[in-house]
Amino acid sequence: MKKEKTVKKKDKGRRVPFGLVLKDTWLALRLCFKHAPFACIMMLLSYILDSLIGFMSGTYALKYIIDSYENGISFDAVWKTVVFLVVVPAATSLVVDFIVNLTWSIGSNKISMAIHKSVFEKNTRVELACFENPEFYDKYVKASAETPDNMFNITFTVFFFFYTVLNTCLYGSLLFTMDPVFIIFAIIPLFGSFFKKRSNELWHKHSTEDRVLHRRCQYTQRVFYSNEYAKEMRLTNSKSFMLKKYEEASDGRKDVVKRYGKREMLLDILGNKISSILANPLAIAYAIFRTLVSKAMGLGDCAVVINSVSQLSSSFIQVTNQYFRLHEKSLFVEDYKEFVNYEPKMSDGENASNAAPGIIKMENVSFKYFGSGQNVLKNISLELKVGEKIALVGHNGAGKSTLIKLLLRLYDPTEGKITLDGEDIRDVKIKSYRDMFSVVFQDFKLIALPVSENVLMRPKKEGDEKRVEEALKLSGAYGRIMELKDGVDTVLTKEFSEDGAVLSVGEGQKIAIAHAFIKDSPYIILDEPTSALDPVAESEMYTNMMRVGENKGMVFISHRLSSAVSADRIYMLENGEIIESGTHKELMELNGKYADMFKKQAQNYVDIEREGGEVSA
Repeated sequence: MKKEKTVKKKDKGRRVPFGLVLKDTWLALRLCFKHAPFACIMMLLSYILDSLIGFMSGTYALKYIIDSYENGISFDAVWKTVVFLVVVPAATSLVVDFIVNLTWSIGSNKISMAIHKSVFEKNTRVELACFENPEFYDKYVKASAETPDNMFNITFTVFFFFYTVLNTCLYGSLLFTMDPVFIIFAIIPLFGSFFKKRSNELWHKHSTEDRVLHRRCQYTQRVFYSNEYAKEMRLTNSKSFMLKKYEEASDGRKDVVKRYGKREMLLDILGNKISSILANPLAIAYAIFRTLVSKAMGLGDCAVVINSVSQLSSSFIQVTNQYFRLHEKSLFVEDYKEFVNYEPKMSDGENASNAAPGIIKMENVSFKYFGSGQNVLKNISLELKVGEKIALVGHNGAGKSTLIKLLLRLYDPTEGKITLDGEDIRDVKIKSYRDMFSVVFQDFKLIALPVSENVLMRPKKEGDEKRVEEALKLSGAYGRIMELKDGVDTVLTKEFSEDGAVLSVGEGQKIAIAHAFIKDSPYIILDEPTSALDPVAESEMYTNMMRVGENKGMVFISHRLSSAVSADRIYMLENGEIIESGTHKELMELNGKYADMFKKQAQNYVDIEREGGEVSA
């Protein structure tokens, strides 16, 4: 089987300089302390207390017990001190940990919410083209999915840094007063920790390459368990090639592990095993020599030294490892920063004006998608006035929906320009411009909210219910919605409510159309809004839309050419170009491609043609 290809690079991994690591660390700390200050303070306090408690109840208590035994002190005289050194600190630690767990469970949610809100806000501001750029989309996925955990990890790492520094001071001072040579043994493992930096860089490359393949695996899994694909998976051969895609992506992930796994394992061994292989045995041997041969230390001192060398050695390693851990997380924070700091190419200029209804013109507009070598639209020129009805017709792939996206300024033209009363729409505030349109797309999406809020696209206010019901009547959805348990207040889908309503595609499309009826805007755009409706429902919808939108500008796309007959102007697109334009009568008299398409559907339009006085095909 052909394996999923992965990109092999010869670089040495992504580098983050020391100064940038500090900046990313400060960013994480600021963010966490801003949104959960008490939880962070308690967490820091718990780390400091753990260090002090560990030293007092572990090392000092052990030395006290052994020394007391050697000096013949009775148990009755020792146990109260031991209880004070061990039980009291342990109880204090339990109380602090309880407070930390309680406050952090709330605080971490606040921090996650703040991070996700910043990502979501940026998500709605970046141009649509960014989501067609795989590299940019990967940054978005990483920023959304991984950033909160990385911010938490950085904060915990800084707190743990304080813990290890305090441990270093406590155990280092103890060893220095007993015999400075022991500090040398504790320093030896420090050299192994420098392999950690290279390991971090290698892991970032590993995870970056694996992420794309992992996403493909997840997509395949969604296809198999989602009810949206259940019919196709049972009635077609899609199961076999989806399994093949899953195997290819899984094999690709295995290839990534093979390429990086051996080096990661070697670096891990070099970084983590030096202490147990070299430093600890030497320290133990020297301590035994000092105790049993030279008689320079007692048994209590010997036990404390062996424990303290191990603790100090671990602290030295942890101090450096905390930096390398910060370095590792900084790599991912940089991905987050690149996303949230991205300056959209499509944004309001300093002198951008507010939009006002007028004549919208497309002047010699051409457009190509990101990464495409050829134009999807070529030299398009048309205009839309308030009160005018325009129909865009043509076969699939002709460029109709792309034209609509340019008209809404979801994209900017590659060539040419779009103007509003002579002003380039790039000089008009984006939100005010888009607010002039009511839009229904063929691939509409309903949200897991009440029906009323799907129609309004905002929370329902007092007095809205009658407006919502009227819009539902015009779209043809009213009867079905009133059958639901809570009427217009029924929540759609079962994402947030077990009693949520699951509607058919046609019923959902009628709700999407209702939004176009309720929004008071000077322009209405309908991109195949009736694709899931039967001919009778479609005819009723267009009749109502024409009546409600009598004084509004309207652009609609439909493969059923009956809806185009009443348009003030029809544009026929083919291969991204306008090949014919005019009224229905003019295009029928031209007897070109529009007329040919219409005649092929003529049987459906006989009555319409007769009522319009035209000779039917």
